Amino acid sequence: MLHRALLDPTPPADADTDTAAMAETVRDLERGERHLRMLAELSEIAMTLAMSLGELAQARIEREKKAEEAPAQSEDAAAAFDKMAQTVRRTLALEARLAAGVKVRREGLITERAQRRTTRQEAYETAVGDAIIEGLHDAYAATCPDTEYNDLADRLLDDAREYLDDADEMRGYLDRPIGETVVRLCAAMGLDPDACESDGETWRVRRPPLDFELRLEERARKFPPSPEVATGFTHRGEPP
Repeated sequence: MLHRALLDPTPPADADTDTAAMAETVRDLERGERHLRMLAELSEIAMTLAMSLGELAQARIEREKKAEEAPAQSEDAAAAFDKMAQTVRRTLALEARLAAGVKVRREGLITERAQRRTTRQEAYETAVGDAIIEGLHDAYAATCPDTEYNDLADRLLDDAREYLDDADEMRGYLDRPIGETVVRLCAAMGLDPDACESDGETWRVRRPPLDFELRLEERARKFPPSPEVATGFTHRGEPP
């Protein structure tokens, strides 16, 4: 009896979620966040300087009022304060624009990761379901007559997929070895559960012969080896 191993598909790993483009977005985000931190430090420094210049300008204005002097120094201090205030406003505006851009990129990356994770999980679930149905197919096709297979195979597999998705006893099949689920499905579909068995840590299922194996078998029937080749001796009793 021919068998084949039932290999469990590998679940998707979160560490392998990002594409090259997504990795580039991550680097852009890290750079943007670093620039935001730098701008925040610059704005604090600029605000401290602006406050100091404002206090200096106010103090000079008060002294010039008391001394009734021309407001030359107070005008210079006010001009310096005005320039620093402009620097503060521009730094804050740049910080706000950069923060908005970083926010959009971060939200886009979160959405893209979620979509990719969903796509990979769906592909994994499809692969597991297909492997189970293929195992059931082999268990059925290994022993059934050709006429029965031609009449019932498609219907049987369709019923098996529906049962796999809906039956309570099939729940959690993503967390079980494929072979174990094939055994349960064989029993539910009226097939021989022993068609699938564990071999240590590996499950294996009976399978029908492949086309080339059938051709080899047919060729062997048509052209059997001569007695000399079969026994390994010539008609003289000597090795060939």
